[in-house]
Amino acid sequence: MNPRNRNALDWAPANRSDVAPVLDRIPNGSFILTSGHADVRAGVSIKWAQQCSSTPPMVMVAVPKGHVLSPLIRDSRSFAICQLDPTDRTTSRAFDLHTPGIDPFIGSTVDRTPSGCPVPARALSFLDCELARHVDLDGDYELYVGIVHHATTILDPHDQARCLCDSETVQRVAAAAKKAPPLRRIHTPTAALRETPKRARTR
Repeated sequence: MNPRNRNALDWAPANRSDVAPVLDRIPNGSFILTSGHADVRAGVSIKWAQQCSSTPPMVMVAVPKGHVLSPLIRDSRSFAICQLDPTDRTTSRAFDLHTPGIDPFIGSTVDRTPSGCPVPARALSFLDCELARHVDLDGDYELYVGIVHHATTILDPHDQARCLCDSETVQRVAAAAKKAPPLRRIHTPTAALRETPKRARTR
């Protein structure tokens, strides 16, 4: 056996500050992980969400240990990953707080995924997932792996600069959304695109 491989299990973990310049190159984003069970709902801001399977589509997320969201995910067997506008600090800040007993959704408009997970109306998109696996790591975070059952892109027709896809993608998402149970207050500009009158051809 290679001596390096034989001694690998004896390696001590690196200090976060020593490897941060390389770790921070791994892509991350502005997301909120939400779930709900019975009359209780919760959410937390997360940075790490990643696809981990294409067939079936699966994603995994890292959640701080001890958060009130964890028992809700395990009881409901579902969670939603909501993408935020990176400039929307108001919504993100509400879910950065980890005060027990405080509902971060109070004061904001809330939609529901088909599985019942809460979604802030200011979210750009969401993935509705069935819990497939929970991994308890030897660290300060735990992993949740989910099977994606529904996905919706939420677009603001009055602010096209915030749209993350082109009109062709919008039409495909809208067609897929028709197959899923309807959501409250979630609108796409697809209908507006259909109602736009065609310009007369000029010779």
